[in-house]
Amino acid sequence: MRAFIGFEIPENIRSFYASSCKSLRKSAEMSFVRLDKMHITLAFFPDLPETYIKNIEDIFKDLKREQFEIKCENIGLFKRKGIPSTIFIKIISDELNIYREKLHQKLKELNIPFDDRKPYTPHITLGRIKEVTSEQDFTRSYRYIAQNFKSSSFMVDAVHLFSSDMINYKIEASQDFIKIYSEESEDENTCEN
Repeated sequence: MRAFIGFEIPENIRSFYASSCKSLRKSAEMSFVRLDKMHITLAFFPDLPETYIKNIEDIFKDLKREQFEIKCENIGLFKRKGIPSTIFIKIISDELNIYREKLHQKLKELNIPFDDRKPYTPHITLGRIKEVTSEQDFTRSYRYIAQNFKSSSFMVDAVHLFSSDMINYKIEASQDFIKIYSEESEDENTCEN
């Protein structure tokens, strides 16, 4: 099955960033990711045999269980042959990188095949660009969004193994994190100026 390990984005964060990038549609033919499908991927499996689900559940149990903070730094573009192909939110999180490294190591130890051909860039995909219809207008809009970007942060409460048919996601296994922050900081899902 097509699957990935990752986590979902809080609704307020998804809505805020999706709406801030809509102006790009005036200068590019593009499709935005549905709000209910926004996520951050930690490991992608193009074809994961279902027999590995139990192994992944065991990996989740072995990994240190604690929340970590995700910071949305700014907007970014992935390019293919110099042409913009994907618009995304740049993510910063030392805790996420440590967790991902431990996860990848465990997957390799158990010979569970996953896609690790490209260097890992933590991000939230907002949309895929089919064609830029006006390069000048696109560049202007993109720069405006980047200059006016409002950084934000949120806490990750759970990591999941999702099966995916590109239309629907189904949670196959989960690791819920233990809350390590005081009640005073539990409303940390904030957008900053």
